Amino acid sequence: MGFTDAFNRIRLETDLQTQEELACFLGIRESSVSGAKKRGRFPTGWAEKVSRHYNLRYEWIMEGHEPKRLVPGMNPAEIQQLMDRFWWALLHGSDAGRTRLKETVESVYREARESK
Repeated sequence: MGFTDAFNRIRLETDLQTQEELACFLGIRESSVSGAKKRGRFPTGWAEKVSRHYNLRYEWIMEGHEPKRLVPGMNPAEIQQLMDRFWWALLHGSDAGRTRLKETVESVYREARESK
């Protein structure tokens, strides 16, 4: 679909704010991104890669059809925060840390089940 609309949606939900950043993420030259923009088409393979990495639905990137996320309620920043807590609890290994980790994981699973 249209390059500008798809890239604007990607900008809204990711840290990919420039054509240079998009090219770097995709592992391609910036001139390839510029060419796609000139043609007015956002390649499906690019949308699929962004979709998988950022937990965004392909249909939302390409057409704007809601919902945005593949897994509702979890964005990359929230997932990273959860992983940071998990790692901290493992490193510090106290009973209190393990208890908090268990409660956090149970809370996330509970929220995921309730959102379905």
